[in-house]
Amino acid sequence: MFNAFLATAAKAAAPAAQGAQGTAQQTQTNPMGMLLLMGGAFILMFWMMSRSNKKQQQKREELLDSITKGTEVMLASGIYGTVSAVQDKIFTVEIADRVFVKVNRAGIHDVIRPEAPAEEKKEEKKEEKSDK
Repeated sequence: MFNAFLATAAKAAAPAAQGAQGTAQQTQTNPMGMLLLMGGAFILMFWMMSRSNKKQQQKREELLDSITKGTEVMLASGIYGTVSAVQDKIFTVEIADRVFVKVNRAGIHDVIRPEAPAEEKKEEKKEEKSDK
């Protein structure tokens, strides 16, 4: 009797299993579509990164082009100084009283901008708020 019950249950489960396989096949995604989607995402990410790098490089070039005699700079080594002469790709930087160092253009890390007094900063912020 138990064997008869198992046989009946197996017959009833067979169409249900075939139906489950049919729905599973219908919900499968196309691997080519998934590959195209991932490829598109990769290309978009690569384009965004290269665009960002290009902007940073352009900003750095503008910074280096703005250096003139008397500009305070920080070298890549962390030494602060004042530019005393500008040649083609070489800057002469005074790092102490009558101590000069010749530095390649790539050796300039940052330009030090003089800070405005605190009162001027407050006035600038007030003007910006009133402009909005």
